[in-house]
Amino acid sequence: MIVRVTNQLFIAVLFLTCLTACNDVPHERIDTITVEVTGDEYNWHFRYPGEDGILGTEDDKFSERNLYLPDNANVTLELNSKDYVYNITLPDIGIKEIAVPELDFSMQFKTKDEATWEFKGDQFCGFSHETLIGEVFIRNQASDGFYTW
Repeated sequence: MIVRVTNQLFIAVLFLTCLTACNDVPHERIDTITVEVTGDEYNWHFRYPGEDGILGTEDDKFSERNLYLPDNANVTLELNSKDYVYNITLPDIGIKEIAVPELDFSMQFKTKDEATWEFKGDQFCGFSHETLIGEVFIRNQASDGFYTW
């Protein structure tokens, strides 16, 4: 009887240890991030630094229309356009900027807690292009990591 209880206790401790270890997957905290934002053919294209933290390398991540950012980070959006003049607005934090071919513009702000913001884009041709309207998803780095989208 004592051996059986000891074996069950050992298995329970082993199970809890493995469960805790599996949940403690280390994520390197991102305090500062620069994202390249490109307007092209009435769409937004986002380029993020990969695991090496350097923008413009082979491990970069990409998304379209929606922007993904880590929580509690200083963010720089480098804005450019391949074709037209675009307007970018983040109404939840009250900032606006333009993206123009062959000119460099940027936006800086700090994210706080996990949230979803509006990302409004517009072009100056006078027509409505709903593909320029998206969302900013601010992800909690501690719970699921930034690159889980």
